[in-house]
Amino acid sequence: MYFKTLSSLSLLIAAATATCDKSTLNTTVGNYIVSEGETIAEVSNAVDRGICDIARLNRMADAKLPLIRGEELLIPPETCTIDNSTCLIVPSKSGNYADCVKGGPHTYYTLKGDTIRYIALKLNIAVEALSATAQGGVSDPDAEVQVDNFMKVPQCSPSRCTVEPVQFTYGTYKDIAEKRGVTVGQIMGFNPTYNHSDDSIAGSAVITIPTFCEEVGNNISVIS
Repeated sequence: MYFKTLSSLSLLIAAATATCDKSTLNTTVGNYIVSEGETIAEVSNAVDRGICDIARLNRMADAKLPLIRGEELLIPPETCTIDNSTCLIVPSKSGNYADCVKGGPHTYYTLKGDTIRYIALKLNIAVEALSATAQGGVSDPDAEVQVDNFMKVPQCSPSRCTVEPVQFTYGTYKDIAEKRGVTVGQIMGFNPTYNHSDDSIAGSAVITIPTFCEEVGNNISVIS
């Protein structure tokens, strides 16, 4: 029954897409001022645009990060199919996570809404590995951590990355991470002060991107 329901839903989406008249779509870029406590999901519902479509146009590091009251978001043109999922950071299907980060960074700057479990997911490392290096230890991996704090990240040693500045014009950190073979958490660690709301109207920002991250040699240890 479950698979039949999914199949039926897919057919409905396909049918809706097939009947979409692109000539009637609003192709302009709009603006939206965020209200107190408003989430990107609520903005998405209000403007009838996809969460990930909004996140990518505004070059958000992570679509799940809380929005700031009064910030101005760019609203993308209307499309036949909205995207609410491909930019989201979700658990690995394999369930396999590393014990350390290759090449760094050795710290992660905590943000509102962060938990040990979610930070570990962004770094693609085991929750237990991150809990072991977090200052003071963390008993509940699902409790929100202190904001604006540099948290130690277990680093593989010896290991290295090549680091370069990149013009960030469109997308999310997840898009960049998948292209570069790194993690969202690594990009966030190298750009602790990046805030999409500072640059959303400007059209671009320069961020530091790690790439070619690898272990060096066979005798790898973990630096905590």
